[in-house]
Amino acid sequence: MGFRLMRKGMLGLLVSLVGAMSVPMTASADTLWAIGDSTAVGWDGHKIVTAPYPLVAADKLHVTAHNEYSVSGAMISGHSTYQRDFSATTQLISKDKAFKKANLVLIGLGINDYLHSDNALPVVIGTLQNNVRQLKALAPQAKFYALMPQGTWEDGDTLNTIRLGGYSYLQEKQALLLAYQQLGVKPINARVVNNFNYHKELGDHTTHPTQAAYYKIGEAVAKQIAGDGYTAKTYTGWRDKRYYIADKLANGLQTTVAGYRYFDDGVALKSRWLKRNGKTYYLAKNGAPAQGNILIDHKVYAISTTSNGSNQLTNTFASRGLVKDAYVMVKDATGRKVGWRWIKAGRPYTGKKTVNYKVYTYKNGIRQAATAGLPIK
Repeated sequence: MGFRLMRKGMLGLLVSLVGAMSVPMTASADTLWAIGDSTAVGWDGHKIVTAPYPLVAADKLHVTAHNEYSVSGAMISGHSTYQRDFSATTQLISKDKAFKKANLVLIGLGINDYLHSDNALPVVIGTLQNNVRQLKALAPQAKFYALMPQGTWEDGDTLNTIRLGGYSYLQEKQALLLAYQQLGVKPINARVVNNFNYHKELGDHTTHPTQAAYYKIGEAVAKQIAGDGYTAKTYTGWRDKRYYIADKLANGLQTTVAGYRYFDDGVALKSRWLKRNGKTYYLAKNGAPAQGNILIDHKVYAISTTSNGSNQLTNTFASRGLVKDAYVMVKDATGRKVGWRWIKAGRPYTGKKTVNYKVYTYKNGIRQAATAGLPIK
């Protein structure tokens, strides 16, 4: 599709636009990789739509879409003067390490072979078989699906018209169907466009769907994949600097593999005070809620302790305010131990204190020897 438009500049434009649309629409551990032509890209005959069918299907299945290997004009077998074929795409994919972890692979090729290729049908099928086998070897755990070509209405109902390769659309579709079944690839018939509605559903009234039709195709793809027993795994973890829990952006205090963190739409809050529900918390540089007698901006706060100035921690993470008057283990905001200090009104104390009937001198919070004035080890 779009073969007449495939000059070098247009190809570069379409590839860049597809790349821009290949960001995940939802967060999930599973991925759907699409290998298609201009309908997978989302060309409607005039422009690239916002949501081509691979992205719609991925969104419905709650998986991450990879659509960067769909290119307008792509064929299975190529043309004697135009070699954007399945083999070239497979070679590119073989260098992409992420593909090895693919969960779903959706192939949407064939109509351009019928419209524009001068290769015979056995060449088309042979090329398809070779490349599918290679892709299956690269991602052995993936489930493979194929969206069957919807047809073209360039001259009205031309499904039986013999073209360059010496075969009709219906002959190609039957051959593709048999090949996919032999390869263990499950064919999908979207059944969105037909002889009665193509003028409405196709943006150019011949080959390329409208945005509304792309939604229907994507929904049909997702429905058939889901009907095949596929259920996406929910994802919990970091992705694009945000934290997800069961596919949803984390919020509030949550437990992670690194410990407790406080999130706002997946972003871990760090190096700041936080007030929630009448309580005050301090989130350290790594995002962890501070615990202990913490030195923050030259003042020592009792955070998550049993009482103001206690060294016994609780799991509340709430601040009790400045340490009033106590000898405590002081930590910095990262949790690193500073040392034992006498703190009064949040500041290191300098002066004398009676402890267990003995008088000690403190300098900047550090206890000195009772007689020699040297720090006690």
